[in-house]
Amino acid sequence: MPDHQRKWTRRGLLVSVKAGGWWASHAQSPTVLALSPRLWRIYFAGRNRDNLSSILAVDVDPQDGMRVLDEHLDPLLEWGPPGSFDSTGLGPSCALTIFGRVHLYYSGVYPRNDVSFQIAIGLAISDDGLSFKKAFAGPVRGIGPADPYFVSTPFVGKTKYGYRMWYVSGTGWAQVNGVWEPEYVLRSCDSLDAIVWEAESIAVSADDLGDGISQTRPWITNEAGGMRLWYSRRGRDFRAGGKEAYRLFSRRMDTRNGTVGGAEPVIFSNPPAAGEFDSSMQAYCCIMQRPSGDVMFYNGNGFGEAGIGWATRDLT
Repeated sequence: MPDHQRKWTRRGLLVSVKAGGWWASHAQSPTVLALSPRLWRIYFAGRNRDNLSSILAVDVDPQDGMRVLDEHLDPLLEWGPPGSFDSTGLGPSCALTIFGRVHLYYSGVYPRNDVSFQIAIGLAISDDGLSFKKAFAGPVRGIGPADPYFVSTPFVGKTKYGYRMWYVSGTGWAQVNGVWEPEYVLRSCDSLDAIVWEAESIAVSADDLGDGISQTRPWITNEAGGMRLWYSRRGRDFRAGGKEAYRLFSRRMDTRNGTVGGAEPVIFSNPPAAGEFDSSMQAYCCIMQRPSGDVMFYNGNGFGEAGIGWATRDLT
């Protein structure tokens, strides 16, 4: 059976919310950096009592059942000053090591009066993966001709030509049950140094986009059959649950020409039951590959309201 068709086994909550101190709720957008074979650092967005997010982290041992080794539950990066692109929230999305330094790409949030938020993509750099300094006061990618509304949740990977960023691009806002909800697609752009990005971008082609269908949080893996794009998809009335709710998908991908396969749903051998933390939503996945099999970290109901879940699949 091809790797992408193998079912995943849900393992439950790995990181549960510990309300107390700064952290009051949520553990959204798990972003894993492999620091060594026995140390994976999971960055995530936790929220304070005012529902504003910042970047926290936990360390786990992937060779010991994801045993938690350490917790870093004070914000790793400060919000920007009033008027800046990240003045009211930060959320991690991709971390990679470039020339010995950790590059953490994040979504910066700032408020608007007409809709609920604006988002742009920032970059912070660290020598130890914990003490971060912003590369710039402004974003490394913001709104522009190809991205008129907002950009967020990037994945950055090394390519033959330098680096490529796959990211979410807002296409507008729609009123759903009296609330303005964002709509978005996936796009990609290139860079020679993973810092300065080309102004142009291309759409990540997909045939599953319809009225109100949106895609978010891209993640790329390299498999025996080539590259694979993982992402979350939801309908316009996603807060009602059911078929409109967030679900996880993957697609076979060509490096330069976008996706070339059909949308394939992530299938669990033990699907969530009513009342479980991920019963109505599975989203924002991060896939880590290891010889014994792949590991998925993801969010469940309420955008990670209970914490971070994980699942595995055996490829042997």
